[in-house]
This record gives sequence, C-alpha cells and structure tokens, in this order.
Amino acid sequence: MPLQLYYDNLSPPSRVVRILVKEIGLDVEEKQVNLMAGDHMKPEFLAINPFHCVPTLVDDGYALWESRSIITYLVDKFAPGHSLYPTDLQKRATVNRWLHWDSGTFYASLNAYYVPLFYGKPYQPASLESFKKAATALDDSLKNTKYVAGDELSVADIPITVTLTLATAIGIDTGELKNVEKWLKQVETDLKPSTWKTLVIDPANALRDLLKAISSKSS
Repeated sequence: MPLQLYYDNLSPPSRVVRILVKEIGLDVEEKQVNLMAGDHMKPEFLAINPFHCVPTLVDDGYALWESRSIITYLVDKFAPGHSLYPTDLQKRATVNRWLHWDSGTFYASLNAYYVPLFYGKPYQPASLESFKKAATALDDSLKNTKYVAGDELSVADIPITVTLTLATAIGIDTGELKNVEKWLKQVETDLKPSTWKTLVIDPANALRDLLKAISSKSS
C-alpha cells in the first residue's frame, strides 16, 4: 500500500512534509483535506486521526500526525543516513532542538498572530512582538552557521523556511535580518525551483490573500 499523506495546501505544516517528500524522492499518494470546508471533522478522517489535524501520514495502516514527527520518521525509514537528518547523536540533537524551537516558539508565535482572524478576531500585536524577537535570535545564531543546525541543510531548515516565508508574505518585515536573508537565499538555491514556487511561495501568498479577504469582511 502506498504512503498516504492527508494535507491542506494552505497549511504550513502540510507544506513542510510535502517539501521533505520532494527532497528525498518519495512516492506518496496525496489526499487533500479542505480545512475551510470542514473536511478534517468528517467521520472518515476522524477515524484516521482523532486529533483532526493535517498533515497526517498513513504508512500501511500506521497513522502519524505532527509535521516534525512525520519528516523525521520519513527520513529514518526511507532515507536512513541522509544528511537531512544526521545519525550523529549531537548533530541530530541540534536538529531536533531547532525543530522544537520552531514548533514551540517561532511558528507558534506567528500562528498566534494570524490565526485569530479565522475566528473573527484581529491580528495579535503581542504575538507579533514575540515572533520578531525570535526572528532576531535566529539571525544572531546564523552569524555562526550556514544553516540553522550547522553547515549542512537539514530537516530543521524546512519548517523554519516555511514559517519565515509565510511571515514575509503576510507583511512582516524581516529585511533587516541580513543573516536570515542570506540563509533563506541559500535554502532557495538548495531546493528545486518547482518546489520553491509551488510549496513555499505560492501557498504563502494564497494564505495571505485569504487572510486579507477575511480581514476586509470583518472590518
């Protein structure tokens, strides 16, 4: 049975997994879950993932959700030893640290900034300040390394790239962060041009447009 990936194109975590899939050349059956239409709350999806979130991976009956867990699982199972997720204990711990930092701090603050719009609330300025502080910390760290977790592209660069490009798309200015800017250009070079366009830039812009439409209706 082929790998099945349940995703929403506008979901940043979904895009993280889809980028990784492209990078290691996996054959995956993609199944669109339209969050805006409530597909994630339908009984057939809840039977797979009672936490009703995307992305969700199904590997021969084994269901796994949370994007960072999925990407590390996929590398370990289908591309063991790949430099994207090093086997050296300390290098791997560093990658894991950045994955947790993104989910718990960087993406979490961005998420807290814009997601309230979906519930009829305004953008959250306090969360924006948290995001900017985290972005500055990232910039400081990138003074010393080519990529976030060292001198090789890793799975940690993928979600942080998705977080940052979404922030830029929705109007958060990070232009003064020169180390971040240099790193982001490097990641763009490393990824396939089609991957960068279809899984990084275009969906971020589409989410931006959706947020603008929601904001204009509520104002």
